[in-house]
Amino acid sequence: MQVKLVAATALRLSQPDGVTAGEAAVAYASLSDEPPVALLRRNADNLAGSFAELLDHASATLHFQDVSRSAATALRSCGLAVSERGGTGAVVPAAVAASDDLTRLFEAAVEEAQFVRRELLQALEEAMADEPNALVRRKRAREAAESLTPAAAATEIVATGTFRVWRGFITQHQGRFEHEEKRALALAVREIMVEEAPLLFADLPEEERR
Repeated sequence: MQVKLVAATALRLSQPDGVTAGEAAVAYASLSDEPPVALLRRNADNLAGSFAELLDHASATLHFQDVSRSAATALRSCGLAVSERGGTGAVVPAAVAASDDLTRLFEAAVEEAQFVRRELLQALEEAMADEPNALVRRKRAREAAESLTPAAAATEIVATGTFRVWRGFITQHQGRFEHEEKRALALAVREIMVEEAPLLFADLPEEERR
């Protein structure tokens, strides 16, 4: 899994001391005369309360690579703007990767599923030969065959969200009992966002009991 920040809120005004551009944008949106650092620190315990809506005034775009289709559902379902394309290969779960025998079994199963999907796709296109529109025929065949794409298949995603949405994503998926790969995603996002806006993300613990 690879996660990197590719874009974030920029400030067109002179940047106050002690805050990042995203933090300054949030403080500016409060329309307060209080210095940004003091304002954000004073509201540090209220970032999930009445102050949360101000976090919608700053955003970040992250690029995710080598994420399984299964884990990618966490990014698709939390209010982020998402662009996605299929990657190559499959993401082997950590519990499987710990054993060579399990890894071989897992990879063989994924390869078999991909083979069956290709066979099904070809058969579907032949079965739909009466459809005069080739684009429609291929689209319907792909949609039907898609159900056989393994949940472990790698995918690549670019996701954009406000700071409030990213905080929600981290909070929802960082728990110790969360799906392992989704939790790894959340912790990777937390690490990036703490660097990007420490006054708005550093309060989130690296692990929550749920």
